[in-house]
Amino acid sequence: MPYPNFKFRNNLNTMKTSLFCLFLLFIFKDSQCLLPPKFQWKTIDFAWEGQTREAALKSGAYIPENIIPAGIARWKDKLFITIPRWKKGVPASLNYIHVNGSQSQPLIPYPSWGSAFLSDAACCITDNSTVVSTFRVHVDQCDRLWVVDNGVADMSRDIRQITAPAILVFDLNTDTLIHRYVIKDEVLRDSSVLTSIAVDIVGKGCRDAYAYIPDMGSNALLVYSLAKNDVWRVENHYFHFDPHAGVYSVGGVDFYWSDGISSAVLSPSKKSGYRDLYFHPTSSTKQFRMSTKLLRNKNVPQENIFSGVEVVGDRGAMSQATACDVDPNNNVLFYTQLSKNGVSCWNLDKPLNEENAPLIISDCTLLEFPNDIKVDQEGNLWILSNRQSRFLYESMDFSQVNFRILTAPVNAVIQGTPCEKLSTMERALSFIRPKSSKKSSKTSQ
Repeated sequence: MPYPNFKFRNNLNTMKTSLFCLFLLFIFKDSQCLLPPKFQWKTIDFAWEGQTREAALKSGAYIPENIIPAGIARWKDKLFITIPRWKKGVPASLNYIHVNGSQSQPLIPYPSWGSAFLSDAACCITDNSTVVSTFRVHVDQCDRLWVVDNGVADMSRDIRQITAPAILVFDLNTDTLIHRYVIKDEVLRDSSVLTSIAVDIVGKGCRDAYAYIPDMGSNALLVYSLAKNDVWRVENHYFHFDPHAGVYSVGGVDFYWSDGISSAVLSPSKKSGYRDLYFHPTSSTKQFRMSTKLLRNKNVPQENIFSGVEVVGDRGAMSQATACDVDPNNNVLFYTQLSKNGVSCWNLDKPLNEENAPLIISDCTLLEFPNDIKVDQEGNLWILSNRQSRFLYESMDFSQVNFRILTAPVNAVIQGTPCEKLSTMERALSFIRPKSSKKSSKTSQ
């Protein structure tokens, strides 16, 4: 499961965290990258209909203190916000707000209240559009919202399987479910936790698409073909966590995670028709990639999968990341930085090392536990922070702002950093420099 095996906290650790935050404040005090939040909340509320809010509070269907946003994705005027069912009292897992709305506006369940709402007493779903529990979602170029539903409730306590894990695809122009695929048991494991989804559109139409779904809990990647309506499981030892990168310190809470592959993103399109899938385990500082030519083939030999993963490079110490996304216009990959309360970037045309993956945004208050990051189709960067370590292992102070969403144009964020777009000459020179090393053994990670 995506929560630590243990946690510990003491005054010395808290003092170290405070000193680190002061250091970051000194480094970034003159930076224009410290962004004011676009949206922020002390607790999350919903756009209730009629008197239903009072009834939900009374019945326990809505417990504000048990709600934490985890994922974001933008489409036109909608900003989707996901709420996994960590605890009881979550009315809806898939929601949205209006991009031009108020700073602390209530969330609107998607695609509707009737479809999205699920009570804690529910044994199953009665509507195929219902999303029980999702972490991160994806908007594709065909105006579709892709969601992977784990189908479970009360994840941090007494796990209940409400429905089988599934992939849902919504038409954003009509706000309707156009496809639902129940994931086969044979590609899942008892420890499976499906954390995100990346989608590759093949060709000029929208029908031929592949979805890549990290299974963080059982260290695998699920590949789904929309055209074939089939899913298969891919395994590689680089999907596992690095034991040297399992210790975290966020918000004064020290903990240990053994989370495997949790985030994957596709490179910009290539002339070959195939793309690179960049991925990393949460508990790792290294970046890996493999060609979708291997992943799209259900029957590819296992030895090809084993040898097909490249170690791209290392972001440096304390650079564990929950999520990443790519800006195709600048060819830049962005990472959340948990232990550094910020965001780093890397220009894909450069070798990946600590120098070329700088921390470009950091704030120990505004970005405490940056959990998701997205680049929208207009070239804007979106960041969600949610104080998750406090939510899971300590206690939240709901008199303070706890959840924030920040945004800025990508070009402004990377200006003057090693992530800036390369000139044509610089790109040409980059191709003759070594960019990655082939894996040689299991100990390389």
